[in-house]
Amino acid sequence: MTLIAALQGQDGLVLASDSRATIGDPRGLTAIRDVHKKLFKLTKYSGIAISGASELANTLLDELKKIISESGVENIDDIMNKIYEFSKKKYTNWFGARHWVTPGPVLDQRPSLIFILAGYNGISENKFEPCIYLINSALEFAPQRCTSGHMLAGIPQYATYLINRLYNPQMKIAHLQDLATYLISETATQDPKVGGPINIAIIRPKDGYEDLDKEVIVKIINKNEGQNRKIREFFFGG
Repeated sequence: MTLIAALQGQDGLVLASDSRATIGDPRGLTAIRDVHKKLFKLTKYSGIAISGASELANTLLDELKKIISESGVENIDDIMNKIYEFSKKKYTNWFGARHWVTPGPVLDQRPSLIFILAGYNGISENKFEPCIYLINSALEFAPQRCTSGHMLAGIPQYATYLINRLYNPQMKIAHLQDLATYLISETATQDPKVGGPINIAIIRPKDGYEDLDKEVIVKIINKNEGQNRKIREFFFGG
């Protein structure tokens, strides 16, 4: 399992993920690996985060990167269409078409795969309209455009509460990267299926995609924990 997040702010976009993968049925014993990469640069002005069947996701992404690069697209809507068309075709070839009309409800038994795609439209006109999409294999990769400024996938329950309390669309990247780190580290304290090193990428309208240094992320985690201590001290009567 995992937690991935995309946040839109005043001066850019932030993508974030944990690095934990669980092997086995989550209702029983599982093995854990904390080395999985879930954030990827697609173009100068776009990035993608993955949740679900990571090996399948990486297979798709390897081919998608080539398709996107060869086509020369940069606008996020064009990239989204490439992902939709290619991923749907591949899943149908691999697992068959999903049956939507049946006598009763049918569980989609194909491997689950979710993308969060973030980037900009209007790049050629220098307008840089930010945009976030959720793309889910359970819906045949039909794109779901974000209207709230934030998108979560994986295990979002705790992060959803925190984001509704703390997120503001006027935040700048410096604050968004702190919040994204907080969402993942706090979720990891409550659910062992989220964890491992946190990865953050920022996408600015002029400078484009950039992975945040590990040392910077560690400093953010320590700063956030310092704020947590102040809250605990406040309620303890400090």
